[in-house]
Amino acid sequence: MNIKLMEPHALKQAVDLSDQVFLNSEQPSMGSSFPLIFDPGFSHSYGAFDEHGNVTAFMGLVPFTIRTEAAQLKVFSIGSVCTDPDQRGKGLAGELLEACKAHAERSGASLIFVSGDRSLYTRAGCRHFGRVMEHRLMPEGAQELKNKLQAEYQIREMKSEDIFAMHELLTKRNTAYMSSVSELGRLLDASAYANVLQLDQKVLIAEQNGGIAAFAVIGVPGNRMTTSAPATLIEWAGEAEAAASILSEAIPLYGLTELLISLAWQDQELSDYLESAGAAKNHIQNSGTIFLVNGQELLRQLAPLIPEEAAGMLQAEGDHGPYLYKQGSNTIELDDEGLISLLFDPESPHRVTAAGSEMGGQDFMLRPIPLPYTAGLQYI
Repeated sequence: MNIKLMEPHALKQAVDLSDQVFLNSEQPSMGSSFPLIFDPGFSHSYGAFDEHGNVTAFMGLVPFTIRTEAAQLKVFSIGSVCTDPDQRGKGLAGELLEACKAHAERSGASLIFVSGDRSLYTRAGCRHFGRVMEHRLMPEGAQELKNKLQAEYQIREMKSEDIFAMHELLTKRNTAYMSSVSELGRLLDASAYANVLQLDQKVLIAEQNGGIAAFAVIGVPGNRMTTSAPATLIEWAGEAEAAASILSEAIPLYGLTELLISLAWQDQELSDYLESAGAAKNHIQNSGTIFLVNGQELLRQLAPLIPEEAAGMLQAEGDHGPYLYKQGSNTIELDDEGLISLLFDPESPHRVTAAGSEMGGQDFMLRPIPLPYTAGLQYI
């Protein structure tokens, strides 16, 4: 088999293979659901080709920039990984993964996000990461939530004229995938994660005083596809109280029996509203897994978030460590998994307070770096 970068003319074969492997007759084609993979303009994905030039295995690779406060991370996402049933057991997916990792390294990326967590990925160094707060909002909770809100909002479905205001709300989040207005519209139309769950995608707007205060993208059971998944929040942005108002109205609006709401750990204000209405919080890890492409490059990209007084607190001895984390007079040594835990998990066992005279006698904590929830609009 020949492992190589996909060329535009071969992507149709990759769509057909992905459709064959992943979809039932009710779901729209992967080509329409995942335009960033299959209609990218310039592909970063890799395929395995037989002697006749046919695609026998495929791994989608898509570049993103994630803004997290003052830092920008160069990352890739992997998805739509599939192999022709007649070619399985030959290690093709593993070879494709190595090709994608090498491509990311050459591109200057620091991280790869993977939509799966099977042994193919964990054996290759992909790790669970971060922390997510999961809530289930029931009809009685939705009414209680509505009663607890102080402000009043008008809730309606999105119109195309809302796109600029929605994009502005996304850009104001403390961490988000960076995208243009046009790309946002493209991803809203594609409905990738909703299609995976076999849900119909709805976009609701909260208006107040003539302006848009928040929006929420929600997958709901419909007549188009048969689903076993509950209604699911896919994306949101804006004021937390306005978003809570949308969620409280979505349940009666669409006749939902429950609404699954997964929030990144930094979305504490919206989580607090949900908890106050009886939607208990369950801590889980972020969706999928993450691969550290280059530890030194990751720390360089995160440098704007490290205060000057903490310079040298965390150092990389090589591209994949060891990483030296100074805690006052002590230094601990971390591997790739430990670094990912320290940086992105607020409950990491490595997260301790370091006190030192160079910090004016004050305790300093290397705070966790927020990442967006990965099963949102940019799901790959």
